Amino acid sequence: MKRSKLGLATGLGLSVLSYAALVGWARRALVADPPLGQLESALQSSLAETGLVATDRYFHTPVGRVHVLLAGQGESTVVVLPGLGASAGDFAELLARLARRHLVVAIDLPGGGLSDPIGFRGHPRPAWNEVITAVTDQIGIARFTLVGHSLGGLAAGGFAIAYPERVERLILISPVGFSRRVPLSWNLALAPGWLDLLALYQRAALSHRGGRSRMESAEDRYRRLVGLRLGHASDLATVARLIQPGSLRPESRLLPALGVLSGRVLVVWGSDDRKLPVRDAQPELDYFKGIRLEVVQGAGHLLPVADPDLTARLITDFLGAPRD
Repeated sequence: MKRSKLGLATGLGLSVLSYAALVGWARRALVADPPLGQLESALQSSLAETGLVATDRYFHTPVGRVHVLLAGQGESTVVVLPGLGASAGDFAELLARLARRHLVVAIDLPGGGLSDPIGFRGHPRPAWNEVITAVTDQIGIARFTLVGHSLGGLAAGGFAIAYPERVERLILISPVGFSRRVPLSWNLALAPGWLDLLALYQRAALSHRGGRSRMESAEDRYRRLVGLRLGHASDLATVARLIQPGSLRPESRLLPALGVLSGRVLVVWGSDDRKLPVRDAQPELDYFKGIRLEVVQGAGHLLPVADPDLTARLITDFLGAPRD
């Protein structure tokens, strides 16, 4: 009996040591990012390919330097926040369509796109609010429409809760924050070192894909390089800050945003979204009757990228509609 317990303890100890060694190796392997100049060059090629005429700028904020694309002009301003692993450049086709009628400000949140890696601690909502405030203040925009996709939706809703007087309208596309339940894969983010291994796997997969593709478009190359840059677990660890075992943290909930801005909120969801199924969010969305919900049949989580025409049409129609 004692031998079996000793063997079990030994096996468990060796497993822990092996896991720790693997995580340490993964963290060392993730240090190198694609050079920023390479990313900037790839972005310009991608923008030229997609036809977006935009100004490429960096803004200094209290939580680091962030990258922003500015396009279009008009009396109204639309601020766009991409989700985790995405960037302003990924939404180039959507931005080009919105820029026909509006000034568009697309922000790479810290840890994404060409912005600085995440350097803040704790829940990201205060840092996101500082970024949005700093960028819009430096541009000279007092009031604007806020569009957020996925994790960017959580950032947009959090800002609307803190500064409702600055948000003309709020548009959330497949947002994080309306479902108490979180995917099992998200809960794995709470395990020490798991995100490092996930980041290493993602980097290996993206590098392999790039090596195999001889006909890679400029747009696809830019997205792949941005994905490689996300390899730092410090960036992916944002997910771990949003959840507690089995559910979202209270500060990661978007329900208050609907109450504060009821009548000024559009929520767009794909019926086939597997990352964040709309059915899990339906009870929350039904709570307030003032919001407008559009469920796009057959669409997945990446609707703004997969169908920029439809996404732009839903946004512009909502902006042109009278407020309740």
